[in-house]
Amino acid sequence: MNQARRRLALPALLLALVGCPKGLPQDASPDRLYSIGREQFEKGDWDRAIEAFQRFLYQDPGHPKADSAQYLVGEAYFNQEQYLTAAAEFLRLAQNRPAGPLADDSRYRACESYHKLSPRPELDQEYTDEAIGQCRSVVLLYPGSPYASEATERVRELTDKLARKYYLNALFYYKRRAYDSAIVYLEYVLETYGGAAVEPEALLTLYEAYRKVGYSREAEQTRERLLREYPDSPQAQEAQGNSPRDVG
Repeated sequence: MNQARRRLALPALLLALVGCPKGLPQDASPDRLYSIGREQFEKGDWDRAIEAFQRFLYQDPGHPKADSAQYLVGEAYFNQEQYLTAAAEFLRLAQNRPAGPLADDSRYRACESYHKLSPRPELDQEYTDEAIGQCRSVVLLYPGSPYASEATERVRELTDKLARKYYLNALFYYKRRAYDSAIVYLEYVLETYGGAAVEPEALLTLYEAYRKVGYSREAEQTRERLLREYPDSPQAQEAQGNSPRDVG
């Protein structure tokens, strides 16, 4: 082949390679693409599985297996620890097919994806809020779903984390003797996250903060509530003494 023919052949070769990414058959039918996607998913080749499923969905979005393909795209991204993308893929299915057979599955997996992104309590909790919202949607929209009880438990766990975050904010101010600011946060925790795991700690710290600023009546009411609602807690035992603790 002379040099001129090589120059002409090179763009054609590149075009052929672009038109057939990762070796997927260019003329594959939707059924074949779905089969390839399942095969690659089972092998753990997440990238090729995603590619096959996405081509399948592009070619035949109304196919009876379209919901399954969309769900598996989300699972493939989840397995790659690309949780934000996974959540978006799961939500695409949940929102486009709210009455479909995988709607509750995909909504719960969106919750699980955001849960994976939920950071330590002291950090920003945007993804925690997202996870709570998606899991609450499972319970509200699909109360008969097998995921409903798991979603409820996940909401409790994540809500405890939010309560802990605000309690840590309160401690920050308490330790710096900014008791009025600490009281604002502690009252917010108790009003907004009643029953959270951190509640006995919040009650004890609020009791002590009230005492620090001379709010004797509020302090005693808070102490009585702690003893009444959490009588066996270490915080209740501590509150029965007369001297406030040195928090932290």
